[in-house]
Amino acid sequence: MDMMRVFVGNMKKYREKRGLSQMRLADMLDTTTSYIGEIEICAKVPSMGMVERIAKALNVEPFRLFVDGSDRIGGNPQAADNYLESLTTQERQDLAKRIITRISDDVKQILQPESLEPPP
Repeated sequence: MDMMRVFVGNMKKYREKRGLSQMRLADMLDTTTSYIGEIEICAKVPSMGMVERIAKALNVEPFRLFVDGSDRIGGNPQAADNYLESLTTQERQDLAKRIITRISDDVKQILQPESLEPPP
Protein backbone atom coordinates (compact mmCIF):
# COMPACT_ATOMS: atom_id res chain seq x y z
CA MET A 1 0.00 0.00 0.00
CA ASP A 2 1.46 3.35 -0.95
CA MET A 3 2.20 6.05 1.61
CA MET A 4 -0.61 8.40 0.56
CA ARG A 5 -3.27 5.70 0.86
CA VAL A 6 -1.97 4.77 4.32
CA PHE A 7 -2.07 8.45 5.32
CA VAL A 8 -5.61 8.91 3.99
CA GLY A 9 -6.88 5.73 5.63
CA ASN A 10 -5.45 6.78 8.98
CA MET A 11 -6.65 10.36 8.62
CA LYS A 12 -10.21 9.13 8.00
CA LYS A 13 -9.95 6.60 10.83
CA TYR A 14 -8.83 9.19 13.39
CA ARG A 15 -11.26 11.82 12.05
CA GLU A 16 -14.20 9.43 12.41
CA LYS A 17 -12.92 8.19 15.79
CA ARG A 18 -13.11 11.79 17.03
CA GLY A 19 -16.58 12.16 15.50
CA LEU A 20 -15.46 14.91 13.14
CA SER A 21 -16.99 15.60 9.76
CA GLN A 22 -14.82 16.82 6.91
CA MET A 23 -16.43 20.23 7.40
CA ARG A 24 -15.58 20.38 11.11
CA LEU A 25 -11.98 19.27 10.47
CA ALA A 26 -11.67 21.89 7.73
CA ASP A 27 -12.93 24.55 10.16
CA MET A 28 -10.38 23.44 12.76
CA LEU A 29 -7.60 23.68 10.16
CA ASP A 30 -8.82 26.97 8.69
CA THR A 31 -9.15 25.40 5.24
CA THR A 32 -11.99 24.30 2.99
CA THR A 33 -14.09 21.18 3.10
CA SER A 34 -13.26 20.54 -0.54
CA TYR A 35 -9.52 20.52 0.30
CA ILE A 36 -10.08 17.90 3.02
CA GLY A 37 -12.21 15.90 0.59
CA GLU A 38 -9.51 16.09 -2.07
CA ILE A 39 -6.93 14.81 0.41
CA GLU A 40 -9.24 11.94 1.34
CA ILE A 41 -9.59 10.85 -2.30
CA CYS A 42 -5.83 11.21 -2.88
CA ALA A 43 -6.32 14.10 -5.30
CA LYS A 44 -4.21 16.48 -3.17
CA VAL A 45 -1.03 15.84 -1.20
CA PRO A 46 -0.86 17.92 1.98
CA SER A 47 2.33 19.74 2.91
CA MET A 48 4.26 18.53 5.93
CA GLY A 49 3.00 21.60 7.78
CA MET A 50 -0.58 20.62 7.00
CA VAL A 51 0.13 17.02 8.05
CA GLU A 52 1.29 18.34 11.42
CA ARG A 53 -1.83 20.52 11.73
CA ILE A 54 -4.07 17.58 10.81
CA ALA A 55 -2.36 15.37 13.39
CA LYS A 56 -2.76 18.04 16.06
CA ALA A 57 -6.46 18.50 15.21
CA LEU A 58 -6.95 14.72 15.37
CA ASN A 59 -4.98 14.54 18.62
CA VAL A 60 -2.44 12.01 17.30
CA GLU A 61 1.29 12.06 16.76
CA PRO A 62 2.01 12.85 13.09
CA PHE A 63 3.91 9.60 12.45
CA ARG A 64 0.79 7.59 13.32
CA LEU A 65 -0.84 8.90 10.17
CA PHE A 66 1.79 7.09 8.10
CA VAL A 67 2.00 3.73 9.87
CA ASP A 68 0.18 0.87 8.18
CA GLY A 69 -0.33 -1.53 11.05
CA SER A 70 -2.89 -3.63 9.20
CA ASP A 71 -0.31 -5.42 7.05
CA ARG A 72 2.26 -5.86 9.77
CA ILE A 73 0.15 -6.86 12.72
CA GLY A 74 -2.52 -9.14 11.33
CA GLY A 75 -5.05 -6.41 10.58
CA ASN A 76 -5.53 -5.68 14.28
CA PRO A 77 -5.57 -1.88 14.84
CA GLN A 78 -5.23 -2.28 18.61
CA ALA A 79 -2.13 -4.41 18.15
CA ALA A 80 -0.73 -1.72 15.84
CA ASP A 81 -1.40 0.94 18.48
CA ASN A 82 0.22 -1.25 21.14
CA TYR A 83 3.26 -1.72 18.92
CA LEU A 84 3.59 2.04 18.43
CA GLU A 85 3.23 2.64 22.16
CA SER A 86 6.04 0.16 22.81
CA LEU A 87 8.58 2.10 20.72
CA THR A 88 11.29 3.99 22.52
CA THR A 89 11.76 7.69 21.90
CA GLN A 90 14.74 6.94 19.67
CA GLU A 91 12.77 4.34 17.68
CA ARG A 92 9.94 6.86 17.20
CA GLN A 93 12.42 9.49 16.02
CA ASP A 94 13.99 7.00 13.60
CA LEU A 95 10.55 6.02 12.30
CA ALA A 96 9.59 9.67 11.86
CA LYS A 97 12.80 10.34 9.90
CA ARG A 98 12.17 7.35 7.63
CA ILE A 99 8.60 8.47 7.04
CA ILE A 100 9.61 12.05 6.25
CA THR A 101 12.29 10.83 3.84
CA ARG A 102 9.80 8.53 2.12
CA ILE A 103 7.20 11.30 1.84
CA SER A 104 9.80 13.72 0.49
CA ASP A 105 10.91 11.16 -2.10
CA ASP A 106 7.30 10.46 -3.09
CA VAL A 107 6.49 14.18 -3.41
CA LYS A 108 9.63 14.80 -5.49
CA GLN A 109 8.63 11.94 -7.77
CA ILE A 110 5.09 13.29 -8.12
CA LEU A 111 6.32 16.81 -8.88
CA GLN A 112 9.14 15.75 -11.18
CA PRO A 113 8.32 16.12 -14.88
CA GLU A 114 8.06 12.80 -16.61
CA SER A 115 11.20 11.82 -18.43
CA LEU A 116 11.70 9.41 -21.26
CA GLU A 117 14.03 7.26 -19.19
CA PRO A 118 12.80 5.11 -16.28
CA PRO A 119 14.11 6.03 -12.83
CA PRO A 120 17.23 4.14 -11.65
